[in-house]
Amino acid sequence: KSAQKRWKSIAQITSQSKDVQWARLSDISKDPVLCSPCTDEELEEIKFRISNGQRLSNPQKQQLQRGFQLVGDVHVSIAEGKMMINGSSLPAQVPLLSVLNLLSSKKSRIGWDLEKLFIALGSMNTAAISATLPHHIHRRFMRHNHILQSKQKPGAAAVLSWVEWVSENHLSPPEHCLNHPLGAWSRDVRSCLTTPNGSTFETNLKEAFVHHPPTLECLVQFPWIPRWMTYTSPTQVNINRPWPLQIVNEKLKLIVRSKNNASRKTSIPDNPALWALLLSYIYSPISSEAGNLLYALQYNWTNTESTVSSISSPIKRSIQFLRQVIDGNSDRIFVHEQYMLVIGRLGHFFEIKVGRGAHGAPFIINSIDSLEPRSSTPLCIYDSSFHSSVPLGDTIVSVLLALLDDVKTSTEIDSLQKYLCHHPPLGFPHLLHEGHLRLLNASTLTEFKQIVNQSRDSRIRWLKESPRENENEFEQIQGQNMMHLFRRNIAFNRNRWQFDNHRRPRTSRCDTLVEHALAADSALPHPQFIELWHESLEKGEEGHMHNNYAHRRMLREIVPPQTPIATNNRLPTGDIRNGERRFCEVFSRVWEAMMHHPIGSTFRMGVVDGGDLTFEHCHLGVTLRGQQERRIIRRFANLLGFVENGTFGQRMVFVRRDHARTTAFRDLSTFLDRVQGNTYAANTSPWRWHYAQVVKTPTAIPALRWELEQDLRDSKRKGVPRNR
Repeated sequence: KSAQKRWKSIAQITSQSKDVQWARLSDISKDPVLCSPCTDEELEEIKFRISNGQRLSNPQKQQLQRGFQLVGDVHVSIAEGKMMINGSSLPAQVPLLSVLNLLSSKKSRIGWDLEKLFIALGSMNTAAISATLPHHIHRRFMRHNHILQSKQKPGAAAVLSWVEWVSENHLSPPEHCLNHPLGAWSRDVRSCLTTPNGSTFETNLKEAFVHHPPTLECLVQFPWIPRWMTYTSPTQVNINRPWPLQIVNEKLKLIVRSKNNASRKTSIPDNPALWALLLSYIYSPISSEAGNLLYALQYNWTNTESTVSSISSPIKRSIQFLRQVIDGNSDRIFVHEQYMLVIGRLGHFFEIKVGRGAHGAPFIINSIDSLEPRSSTPLCIYDSSFHSSVPLGDTIVSVLLALLDDVKTSTEIDSLQKYLCHHPPLGFPHLLHEGHLRLLNASTLTEFKQIVNQSRDSRIRWLKESPRENENEFEQIQGQNMMHLFRRNIAFNRNRWQFDNHRRPRTSRCDTLVEHALAADSALPHPQFIELWHESLEKGEEGHMHNNYAHRRMLREIVPPQTPIATNNRLPTGDIRNGERRFCEVFSRVWEAMMHHPIGSTFRMGVVDGGDLTFEHCHLGVTLRGQQERRIIRRFANLLGFVENGTFGQRMVFVRRDHARTTAFRDLSTFLDRVQGNTYAANTSPWRWHYAQVVKTPTAIPALRWELEQDLRDSKRKGVPRNR
C-alpha cells in the first residue's frame, strides 16, 4: 500500500473511536472558521512562500497576526512563528504550513473543533522536565544504569505542559477560586520529576496521578487523561525512543520504520481525524493500550505481511523444559512477569531476568539483600562466552539449577562463594547468634563450612568464630602488624556509610519478620518474603546502590539553583500542602479566613518549625515549616489589622484590632511577587492571582465555605483543643 492508502484506511477504521471524537464539534455540519484575515489567493501565496522557505512580507505577517476568528469566540493568530489563541502563546512550535492548509480547506475543517486540535498540537513541550544531574557521575552509576532516565519523561512533560496551558488559559476556575489551581499542580509535579533515576521518576509520576486534585476531573473528556489516572510503569526495555511527531519544513511528520529497518519520516495528511487520533495516542502513556498501538503503527508501517512468525522446535522444547523445572521446584522458584526468584539452600534470594548481562550473558542476576525497603546487589556467576546456538530456555535452566544448589555451585564459582560468605541469608543480621542458627539447615551449613575451610582466602563473615580461634588470631597479629587497627577502621567506615545513607539505622521488613519467627519459635517466614518481593516489583522499586566515598562527596556538591520550597516528603507527589499549590491554595485560604474574622477574633501561630496555625472561628489548620512561612503569616496579619497579643506555650496569639489597610491587596501582591521570585516558580503565572480581594470586615462570623474548614496540617493531631 502507498502512504495515502494507509492513512485513508486508518481514518476509516478509527472514525468512531473516542480517540477521534474528542475533537469533534457538537454540530458536525458547522464550519469552525468564521472569518479569515485575507482572501483565498493571498492565503495561497503565504503558504507558497512558507513551503519554499521564503521570507514573508510585512503585509503578509500582519495578516497572520490579525488571525482567524473561530466558533466559540476564539481568535487564532500567528506571530514570529508561534501560534497564539486569544492572545496567549502556545508553549511549543506548530507546523505552520500544515495548520494553514487545514484552516484554508473548508471541506476538511467542517465539523471539527480546531481550537482543541491547535492547543494539543502546540502544547507538546517535551523539554518541560529537565533532569538535575550532579556535577560528576561516578562509574558505578553508569554501570548499573541508575541514571538511566525513564522513556516516559517526554510524554509526561508534554501532558503536564498541556494541563498547565489549558487550566490557565482555557478552563474557567472552580467556585470560590480566582484562578484554576491545576496549573500550580502541573508545575509541582514537574518539579518532582527532575530526578535522573528512572525508578524514582516512575514512582513519583504514578503517585501524582493517583492522588490527583479533584479539579483534574474536568478534563476527563479528553481520552488520555483517564489513562494517566490509571498509570502503570512501562515494562518494555528502556531504550531511547524518538518523539513520534516531527516538524520538517513546517509540515507535520510521523517517524516510522522503513523496510530496511531504519527510521524515516512520513508526511501526515492535513486531516483533522488523523491529527486527533495521533495526538490522543501521543498524549497517552506509552504503557497504555493507546501507546502500544502508536508504537505498533510506527514499527509496522511498511509491513504488509499478516502471518505470525513461528517458534522453532529447539526453542519451544527449551521453554517447555524451563516450565518443567519451575513447576518441579514451585516451593523455591517463583515468577513475576519477566522476573524469576530462586531461594538458595541457606536462604539467600536470587532474582533472574532475561536481558544483556555481564560477559554477554542473556540474563541478569541480582541478589536480594532486603525488602521494604528493597536493596539488591548485581551478581556475576559466569565468565565464559555465550553462543546464540544454545536455546534461551536451556541457558536459564542452567542458571536456576546452579542457584538452587548455590552451596555446591560455590565450589566452582568464586564470586558466588564470596557473596555467600559476606552476606547472610535474607532477613538475618550481619552477625548471627545461636538462636538464628536453629532457623538454618544444620547439614547445609556444615557442608558450606567444609567448602569454605578448603579455601584459604575465605571465611564466613556472618558466623561467630570460636573464642580459641579469635585468641590464636590475636596472638599471631599482636606485635607483628597493624591488621587489628585496619579492621577497626573498616568497621568504623562501614558504620559511617550506613549513617550517611540513612541518617539512622534502618531495619527492613524482612529483618522484623525473622525476629518475630525467632521469638515465636517458628519456621522462616519465606511466604511473607515472597509477597514482599511481588509488591516491590509492582511498585517499580529499584535496589539501593552501595555507598562509597566518592558518592558521599558528590551529594555535597549538588547545589539547588534556586531557593527550594519547604516540602514534606511523606506527602504524595503533587499534594496541596507541597510546592506551588501550598502558596496558591493553602495560603490563599489562610488569607481568606483572616479576612472573614470579625474584630476581636484571634488565631494562634507556632513559633518553632513544624508549629501549627489555627483559627478561632474555623477549623482550618496549617503546619508552618520554617521562618519564611511564619513571616508570610505575620505579613498577612499586619495587612488585615491583626496585632500580637502575647504567647500561649510555644504559640503566639494574634487578635484583630482594626480593619484591613486600604492598600492591603496591592501590598500583598508586591510581597507575594518578591517571595515567588526567590523560588523555582519565578517565571510562572503570579501567585497573587489566586488570592481574593479584600472584603469589608464582618460584624459577625459569616457562613464559611467548606474549604476554610479543612485541616491541612502535615500530621493531623487528635485531642488538641482549637483556639476558641
